[in-house]
Amino acid sequence: MEAIWFEAKIKYVKLGEDGKEYKKNESYLLDAISYTEAESRIMTEMQEIIPGSYIIASLKKSNISEIVTSNDENDDRWYKAKVALIDADDVSGKEKKSNIYYLIAASSINRALENLDKSLASYVIPCEVVSLSDTQIMDIFPYEATIVSEKLDSNLDNFESDNNIEEEIDGNENLKSELKKDLNDGNFSNAIS
Repeated sequence: MEAIWFEAKIKYVKLGEDGKEYKKNESYLLDAISYTEAESRIMTEMQEIIPGSYIIASLKKSNISEIVTSNDENDDRWYKAKVALIDADDVSGKEKKSNIYYLIAASSINRALENLDKSLASYVIPCEVVSLSDTQIMDIFPYEATIVSEKLDSNLDNFESDNNIEEEIDGNENLKSELKKDLNDGNFSNAIS
């Protein structure tokens, strides 16, 4: 499944080293399935990053299709590139371009171009970098399998506790017979509550 990237703009007040309060506006990119999930995930991430309150000023789908990360700790900025994939139209034979947007981790614009070129080296069809610019994105939060795993574990815990309730009912013959009687008599409200 292709990633859907959302850009979240966060506003908050930060206490500076000089004791003054400064208004901050920061952008973050995250992978999510829907706006609801994106909002939930950005709130979770911001609770770990920003002490105190903050406002999600905007949340919108991004046109970013691909992320180029780097293992170099100096590559701490994010650059956006527009790459044109060049293909020939089968019918007319004319050249056809389609654009893909990349977000690249790098320490400088030259380093961003290097990282992008390495990523594009595996492409079979010709492509060209149309534009490359600096962004205000502070960090990205890709969708991780650990998030899904944690939700599954939570659901399994709930399922196990439901099974424990069934075991308690099975162990209590009086409760079991009362529930059966209520169900047989059509008194569902007592059986459910």
